[in-house]
Amino acid sequence: MWSIMPAMSSSTKSRDSARNQKSVGNAKGRSRASRKRERPLGREIWLDTARRALIEEGTAGVEINKLAKRLGSSRGGFYWFFKDRAQLLDELLVYWVRTSTALFERVLQNERRDGVEEYLALTNIWIDEKEYDPKWDGAIRDWARTSDAVRKVVQDVDQKRIAVLERIFNDMGYTGKEAHIRARVMYYHQVGYYALGVQESQKERRALLPYYQKVLTGREV
Repeated sequence: MWSIMPAMSSSTKSRDSARNQKSVGNAKGRSRASRKRERPLGREIWLDTARRALIEEGTAGVEINKLAKRLGSSRGGFYWFFKDRAQLLDELLVYWVRTSTALFERVLQNERRDGVEEYLALTNIWIDEKEYDPKWDGAIRDWARTSDAVRKVVQDVDQKRIAVLERIFNDMGYTGKEAHIRARVMYYHQVGYYALGVQESQKERRALLPYYQKVLTGREV
């Protein structure tokens, strides 16, 4: 049977091939352009968005699609910086460890090693809640209840923080077990304060500081 379709000329085939290649090239170009538009969001923005999602929704909120929706981005933007959700969660935990531990250790940079000054510097961090976010800490502790790996990390951070407090009490003149127990009592008191959801204004908390200081440190204001 003879075909009723006219044979295509070589020039027609060349034009069609060129159009197809151009179409593919344009599609690739649009894909690259799209990825370039998303790239400026940056790793830190994804991490901070994941942090806020963890605080508000727990680990269920740290999903790629949910984070992309929060940012008005696409899943593709996420993969510029993270291999998968597991890597994001790992880095989120490392981010908490790094920032929260450094915040405590900074109060020990007082060259005079004045324990009372160090104590007040730390209590100011807790009360001001500008650098220290109790909700961020609480979200990590909630996560630790469902993950043994996270629980171990939180326990390690708690011990480092208690060590900072013990050093503060050393600088006040306390030593050995007394310094260690005072550090534990102060830390457990503060963690419990947030865990119980105590609601007090900064003014109220500062008014109580002299009493807490006397009880926790044995030092008058």
